[in-house]
Amino acid sequence: MTKADLKQEPTGKWMLRDPRTGHYIELRGANSMKPSDLPLQKGLDLTKPIAAQALSSGQAKNKTR
Repeated sequence: MTKADLKQEPTGKWMLRDPRTGHYIELRGANSMKPSDLPLQKGLDLTKPIAAQALSSGQAKNKTR
């Protein structure tokens, strides 16, 4: 098994070399949320449905008002 050839382009995209063809393909998902301003609440469980957790936390905030 060969070592993966991984490089980062100046644009910030991560590229992985396909050993069979020699072409570089974009590795999607690697640091894909880094430029995003998505605020995540503490206590958010990423193994459970996020929408349900967001709705339940929003309802809890509305009840306190």
